[in-house]
Amino acid sequence: MYTIDLLAVGRGPEVVEAALEYVGGRGYRVLGSTTDEEALSILRRERVRLLVIGGGVETESRKVLTAAAQEHGTTVIQAERGGRGIEQYLAEEVLPALGE
Repeated sequence: MYTIDLLAVGRGPEVVEAALEYVGGRGYRVLGSTTDEEALSILRRERVRLLVIGGGVETESRKVLTAAAQEHGTTVIQAERGGRGIEQYLAEEVLPALGE
């Protein structure tokens, strides 16, 4: 049903890449983006199960991305790491949302 399990959007390429490596390494289909334009393009052309919007993404961008995701039936998580490392955050918040 879904073509992509996780679309990670953030402003730091290293954080997006770390998320993709961790979640992708668990067998999920993943894509990432550091720009709104690319993320919106992915949402238009793919069936995305879960969109994670990183903490560094600006408020207006969050609104646009969330609206686009909801339009396509994609679940949205607004990332709040709260001092946790990226892998700990993904294990505690994102993987359970994917069904683990």
